[in-house]
Amino acid sequence: MTVALGIHCGHESSCAVVKNGVLLAAIQQERISRRKYDGQEALSNRLPIRETLAAAGLTLDDVDVIVSSFQAAGPSGVGLQRPLVSSSFDIFDPFDERHHVVSHHLAHAASALYPSGFPEATVLVSDSAGTSSRDGADFYIPFGEFFRTYYSDASTSKIFTEMRSMYAFRQGQFELLERAFSEPHNQPDVFMQSEASLYDNVARFLFRKEHAHGQLMALAALPFDAPARLTADDIVTEGPRPRLRNGWQILEATTDITKSADIAHAVQEAFNRLVVSHAAHAVELSGIPNLCCAGGIFLNLSGNTAIGALPQVRDLYVPSCPHDAGISVGAAYLGWARTSRILPAGSTKVASDFLGRAAEPITPQEAEAQNYAVSAVSATGDLSRRAAHVLLDGAVLVRYAGRAEFGPRALGNRSILCHPVACHGAKSKLNGIKKRQPWRPVAPMVRIEDLETYFIGPGEAPFMNYDFTVRERYRAVLKEIVHDDGSARVQTVTAHNNPAIHEILTHIAESGQIPVLANTSLNGPAQPIIESATDALAFSRHPDIGFLLTEDGLFASPSPRKIPVRRADTTVMAVFGAGENAQYVLSSGDTAVPVGRNLFVALLEQESVLTDSTAADVVECLRAGVLTNA
Repeated sequence: MTVALGIHCGHESSCAVVKNGVLLAAIQQERISRRKYDGQEALSNRLPIRETLAAAGLTLDDVDVIVSSFQAAGPSGVGLQRPLVSSSFDIFDPFDERHHVVSHHLAHAASALYPSGFPEATVLVSDSAGTSSRDGADFYIPFGEFFRTYYSDASTSKIFTEMRSMYAFRQGQFELLERAFSEPHNQPDVFMQSEASLYDNVARFLFRKEHAHGQLMALAALPFDAPARLTADDIVTEGPRPRLRNGWQILEATTDITKSADIAHAVQEAFNRLVVSHAAHAVELSGIPNLCCAGGIFLNLSGNTAIGALPQVRDLYVPSCPHDAGISVGAAYLGWARTSRILPAGSTKVASDFLGRAAEPITPQEAEAQNYAVSAVSATGDLSRRAAHVLLDGAVLVRYAGRAEFGPRALGNRSILCHPVACHGAKSKLNGIKKRQPWRPVAPMVRIEDLETYFIGPGEAPFMNYDFTVRERYRAVLKEIVHDDGSARVQTVTAHNNPAIHEILTHIAESGQIPVLANTSLNGPAQPIIESATDALAFSRHPDIGFLLTEDGLFASPSPRKIPVRRADTTVMAVFGAGENAQYVLSSGDTAVPVGRNLFVALLEQESVLTDSTAADVVECLRAGVLTNA
């Protein structure tokens, strides 16, 4: 019996626990710290180590092996501001004989392979940059050896930073078949050498901010009337092994981002050509038609869909968290496999992402104390039926129940839901609540047994990883979840892996209505997915949200209450960007809170502003002290 703890140190830091080949828990640091994309390069007490072990029902004494990955560590490049261990770290001794270190791409590969259930597979890993080393090889070594190697006094030599890796997994072992390395360049935001740097750089250029990949993916599906200023042929060469061209990067961004749909479309098509080429090549090298993919680029639904359509790919598995937060999962799996000295011949396929902390209880008494009205309680056994009823009445419903999702997409336990037919203007309402651009899509949830009735695409999508085509006969009635190109980002649910949502959908079907829900994540702009009962109660006071559904009850949201607020004396107001991409921020000291444009403008014009006390940005500003009661 082996328990392995995996740790990812880097941006989007995370921890995971695997016991006897079963993934028990995984938590991103941002869910604990409440800082979006939070992380650091060193072992730190900020890592969610204790929380992840607690979610798995274990303690550090139960752990047989600890496996860490240090994203930013480079030979002769650690120390000073970049230590491997924070001076205050005291959760365990880094030099404990249980503690090992794994390279970035090997951990990525394991994060996709072991949850896939494939006894043999091709594994493709692609990201902007992985581990830097002197030989470019994978490693799994004791921490002490890693420490000595990276701190050692060695003559200067070329450093290899992995960028793309192709593996064959046979007889329980990874075999590296081919690896590409990134090239150093003094203009990394212009010099594009891979599918990852292409997508990242264009997203940052168009949206003028980091982490805009999802927005670029959605923009690529919008129509455009004028002749395209850019095509995929401008960006990549033709043929079975396309390469990126140079000279096309002379572009102009527009204040109306929808006017750049032609650029987004060309970039998406070029990206798809690249990833399809790499996937086909990897399968050709290994001779194994089952394919697993990991790395941040595989959050791209269009690319995943194109790979899955390859004739040489028999089955494709992309985990719920293919980006760097998933590194901890791969590290934990590798620790289990190597410590148990078992050659796994395939494991159970992981089709559920509910690996985080359990929702905090909200009793009817606590809800009533917050001016919520109790609509139904769990004791009656009628929660899902009542939830289906209010959804079919057109209400928007927040679901805060069960264990939190690990990956970046809410899959029903930390979700904002509505019925795309019964709720008038469903997409507009959900995007308004989230303060997102009105053209951003929302994702449909459907029982797997109903999938082919409404959608055309892969046989399942429990993690919302693929694009589907909405069947023509349902496009008009389901227009709120149909993107402009006729696609939809479908999530399939089963009674086994997502019983609560499956039960709600079943009640909707029994009512004679289309059993599909529109889903988006339970968070506001620049905010991690909500984890606490306090935040769930505050968020659900939004005037467009009708109900809060928990394990304990269904609660009707209170009517909004207007209160006067003003800026605190130390508060600074700032605008970043322009047009619909502008971000409005109130800051004081180390605290910065994004707010809506209307509130921002009102605060500029008036000393005191009457505003909705339940609005998420107002609640956060009052909590942070950048606004005070007037």
